[in-house]
Amino acid sequence: MVRTIVLAAFLMMVGCGGAVAQQATDDQYADLQKNFAEAYNRKDVDAMAAAFTEDAIRVTPSGMFVGREAIRRNLQDVVNLDLHDYSVERNVSRSFGNFVFNAGEWQAKLGDQPLHGYYTAIVVRDGGMAKIMEETVTIAAPGQ
Repeated sequence: MVRTIVLAAFLMMVGCGGAVAQQATDDQYADLQKNFAEAYNRKDVDAMAAAFTEDAIRVTPSGMFVGREAIRRNLQDVVNLDLHDYSVERNVSRSFGNFVFNAGEWQAKLGDQPLHGYYTAIVVRDGGMAKIMEETVTIAAPGQ
């Protein structure tokens, strides 16, 4: 009986620890998105690129970019377009083992013209930090 109570208490503690760890992880993923948007609006390309793993892949309408340095150069090109008022909203987030799949929408302005599109991202823990391992970004069709 005592052994059963001790085992039950241990399992409850493990479950609680998992919930706390999951909350911390969820916070990391939310912070990753928030910090990326803030860096984008500051035009801080190095901080934006740091959100990606060293061997990340980024697929955009302008091409596929492999590795953090190639992604950094692509992000510099994007910043040079003078997009502003960038924001992102995560609509879907699913955890699969060590991976988190996110999907959502982004918005920005080019001059006075609003633009928006969609994204998917696979996020992993890299050195204790949440980082983007793969990202696909699209631009919504006109009128959408």
